[in-house]
Amino acid sequence: MRLIQAEKRTDSDRLACAASEEKTGKLAVSHASKACLSMIRLPKLLPLLLLGALAACDKRPTREEQILANLPLQEAYEHNIGRMAALLAMTHPQVAQEQIKVVLRKYLTVEDQRNDLFKLYSEKNFSDAEFNTVVQATQDPAKGKALGETAEGKQLSEKLTGLMRESARDEKVQALAQERMQQVENELNQSQ
Repeated sequence: MRLIQAEKRTDSDRLACAASEEKTGKLAVSHASKACLSMIRLPKLLPLLLLGALAACDKRPTREEQILANLPLQEAYEHNIGRMAALLAMTHPQVAQEQIKVVLRKYLTVEDQRNDLFKLYSEKNFSDAEFNTVVQATQDPAKGKALGETAEGKQLSEKLTGLMRESARDEKVQALAQERMQQVENELNQSQ
């Protein structure tokens, strides 16, 4: 056994281990003998290290990572900015719609929307299966339309609507939304 282990050692490690063993008749607790012991244990630990590395590679992405990877956040953000700009253009006809969009982007950031979606689609609110259904419906409009006609789709839609209403009734959310919209209104009024 010692011969096999000795073959796996480097020359300097072999000399240090041999000197240590010769001196004491057993493995002394020195840097050299610690190196010897670690070489002896390495073959036993290698499978565990490989399993740990594989587990790290096979780690399931977080819900936030799934949202970022699977939902069209930027596209949805631009769509919402466009809709809000069209509504504000009615009350601010002398301000160009592109300027309204610039002001909206200043006070309503894509990061704010991302954080809202993290809360909305959290594991607390949606199971993995439900979230996967939402992703599929978002990525394929035909599947989304077909889903809306099923009992599962209607239930999911009701759940989503209920969560959005609950969020909208939250006093902190309302105060923040009012503050941001007031900032938008103030800047648009100054532009007139």
